[in-house]
Amino acid sequence: MHVNRTEYTLEVINNETEIEELLQQYQQPIYRYCYNILRNSHDAEDAAQEVFLRAYQSRKVMEIDNQRAWLYKIAYNHCLNKVRRKSLIEFIPFSEKEKESVNDPDHDFELNYILSKLKPKERALIVLRIIEDREFSEIALILGINAATARKRFERVKTKIQKIIERRVHDEE
Repeated sequence: MHVNRTEYTLEVINNETEIEELLQQYQQPIYRYCYNILRNSHDAEDAAQEVFLRAYQSRKVMEIDNQRAWLYKIAYNHCLNKVRRKSLIEFIPFSEKEKESVNDPDHDFELNYILSKLKPKERALIVLRIIEDREFSEIALILGINAATARKRFERVKTKIQKIIERRVHDEE
C-alpha cells in the first residue's frame, strides 16, 4: 500500500494542532484532577503529561465525540494505576509537608483531610462530581460504569464523608 507523504504529513500536523488545543483547554483541569487523586504535585504533573502523550499517541483525537470525558478517563486509569503501584500508606494519611499552597480553595486543609480518608476510586468520584462539577453521565463514561451506579456510589461516598466530618468534629471537642 502506497502512502502519500503529503497526506500523512497533513494528518500529523492536524493531529498535533488538535492536541495543542486540547492541551490549552484541559491541561489545568486534568492536572487538578490528577493532583486530587494522587495528592502529590510532581506525580500529578507527570500524570497530566502522560495523559496528553497518550492522547497524542492514540491518533484518534479527532474521532472522539466527548474529548473531555476521554481525557478524564485516560487520567483516571493512569492515576489508579499509579496508586496501585505504590502502597496506600504513601498516600494516606499524607504528611503536612505535602500540603501545598496553590492559591485555590480546592486545596485547603479540610479538603485534604477528607480526601485523605477516601480510597482512590472514591476520591476520583468526589473530585469529578464536586470539584470538577461533572454530570453523572460524564462521570459514568470516565469511570466505565453506568450513570445509576455512579449516582449510587456518589451517595455512599457522601455518607462516608459526613461520617468523617462528624468524627473529626467529635475528636476536636
